Amino acid sequence: MVDDTYLIAESDFLTPEQAHEFRRLKFAISTSEDGIWEYNIQTNTTYVSKRWLEIIGYGEDEYESSIEAWKALLHPDDLENATNVLYSSIINKLSGAHVRYRVLHKEGHWIWIYDRAKILFDDAGEPIIVAGFRTDITKQVELETHNQELAAIVQHTAIEVYILDAETLYYLYANDGALKALGYTLEELKQLTILDTNPDLTIEQVNIFRQYLSTISPVLSNISHHKRKNGSVYPVQASVYKLTYQGRSAGVIFDTDISELTSTQEKLLHLATHDPLTKLPNRVLFYDRLQMAIKQNNRKKNKIAILFVDLDHFKEINDSLGHPIGDQLLIHVAQRLQSLLRESDTIARMGGDEFNILLNDFGNSKILIEICEKLTRSFQEPFMLEEHQLYTSLSIGIAIYPEDGQDAQTLLKNSDTAMYRAKEDGRNGYKFYANEMGEKAYERVILENALRIALKEHQFEVYYQPQIDILTESWVGMEALVRWNHPTLGVVSPTTFIPLCEETGLIQEIDFFVLESVVEQHAQWQLAGLDSPKTAINFSAKTLANRFIAKEVEAILRFHHCSPHCIAIEVTESHIMKNPHEVIEILKELRALDLEISIDDFGTGYSSLSYLKRFPINKLKIDQSFIRDIPDDEDDMAITKTIIGLGKNLKLSVIAEGVETTLQRDFLIENGCTQVQGYLYFKPLPVESITHYLIDFKD
Repeated sequence: MVDDTYLIAESDFLTPEQAHEFRRLKFAISTSEDGIWEYNIQTNTTYVSKRWLEIIGYGEDEYESSIEAWKALLHPDDLENATNVLYSSIINKLSGAHVRYRVLHKEGHWIWIYDRAKILFDDAGEPIIVAGFRTDITKQVELETHNQELAAIVQHTAIEVYILDAETLYYLYANDGALKALGYTLEELKQLTILDTNPDLTIEQVNIFRQYLSTISPVLSNISHHKRKNGSVYPVQASVYKLTYQGRSAGVIFDTDISELTSTQEKLLHLATHDPLTKLPNRVLFYDRLQMAIKQNNRKKNKIAILFVDLDHFKEINDSLGHPIGDQLLIHVAQRLQSLLRESDTIARMGGDEFNILLNDFGNSKILIEICEKLTRSFQEPFMLEEHQLYTSLSIGIAIYPEDGQDAQTLLKNSDTAMYRAKEDGRNGYKFYANEMGEKAYERVILENALRIALKEHQFEVYYQPQIDILTESWVGMEALVRWNHPTLGVVSPTTFIPLCEETGLIQEIDFFVLESVVEQHAQWQLAGLDSPKTAINFSAKTLANRFIAKEVEAILRFHHCSPHCIAIEVTESHIMKNPHEVIEILKELRALDLEISIDDFGTGYSSLSYLKRFPINKLKIDQSFIRDIPDDEDDMAITKTIIGLGKNLKLSVIAEGVETTLQRDFLIENGCTQVQGYLYFKPLPVESITHYLIDFKD
């Protein structure tokens, strides 16, 4: 029967306490969205609420309330379990039971029910009433089933799926496809971060990734490379989404192995950028590499040379012996030229019998001349093609960046002009565009000798450029910069003599001259009672290669009774990356002396995050090439922000050099960099001027 009171009235067989409990229960269930049912064991009568009838789709006069009627609605697969749970609870005298099962709706579809029953016993321990709540959980079960199906799909799909912690970047989950691709177990992978499996990640990319996971940006997509457990690498197309996983902020990454696609693209790209006959780079690729070399040169200050190479008398060979022989000759010429060059050099066939060679960071003029001599000499040997013994020679035109052109187009045009000059001079030789290399080589010899004399006659002088805290405008340090006061040439720019010192090995003597001068000067300032800020001294790559440098520095400090807190060591990022493992050990020894260590020109040396976190450093110095065009260059601003953020994350001080305008200063303040160095505040000053300032500060 249907009874809106849901439960039986307090009859004679209920104790007062039981009756009170059921009155409270009636009130609680009167507003319930659940179906209520009650079975009186002693009278074998059953009551159900109207809400239960609504759930199963019946009207009050359409449903006969009984245990048998309820059992008739049960799904055949659920009948045994549902009845067993209920009856075993009664038999075992349990206080309650709960079970999930399906019942047939009046309209013919199955719905899921969650049934919770409460069993009431009399004083003798015999069950008298069973009452309960029935909840329609069909949507919940469907959602659970859907989630389980999705989870199974994700777990077994061939696409790699990863979840990683947004804060630590450690992996939290990986599906079967990911584990198979990388070769790790899930337990092994959870010990790794995204940096361990993505060897190409840069500082900027990691910062973009972290920023994405902390904002409401749309999906992040890129192409990267994965490193397997066995060390092999393969390309993937990655898509990143934000989510909350196990209560923490996380990112889910879907990676697709694009090795085959990449291979096809690489083949198409190779066809588009290489000469089909000689397999050398073509004009398009050469132009791109030349532009890239120019851009890198602006950061690293390396020399670039373009050699425009033309075969002498090739037209006569081609016309007389035919194009097939001409093509074979070009192939052999390309192979011979390529065999004489470094791996870092680029040789391209520009068309016909013309080849271009890009010499990046060729060192000095002597090396450049030796390369040209080697190329021309190599063509004294004939080429054996079928029954033909062919001789040809080279006419080479040379243009140097930046002296002979500031852009790729100008350099190519001027090297072409120089090549025609070589042909006009009789072929089988080389010409420089400016025709000044002989004079420059002579000047180099004179300059090198003058440098050696300058060291002996103490013509070098240390200048100091103050480093400023923008907020307080107080001095927080200085950088020691060497100047050459030549008796006849006047003040010689460091950009002129420092590269030559590095080539000749004199740079170590310069470094130690600056170190000893600064240490001695700080000792004098201390004796005079002047509070001098810490001075940063630049160490070259050759000085850093000195395995005993830390002991020598310690000896100089002790000899002059100078505190190590007065000195900081600056090392250029590119110098560190030439031999990072050994340099790290040397820097640790210097750091053990309580010396501050900073990376100079940071952002130009392409150091990886894995190395950067191992460097025993205190400070990053943002290279002036990134500051110069702020706020006009968005790329430079983005890079500067990234370096500042990186410094903060690694708990390193950050200082910007080359600050010359208030706009640059304001940008740095806004982005959290308050230490600067540049002409906006001070140019490099001689020791006398610095001493006057220190006296004024004291007063």
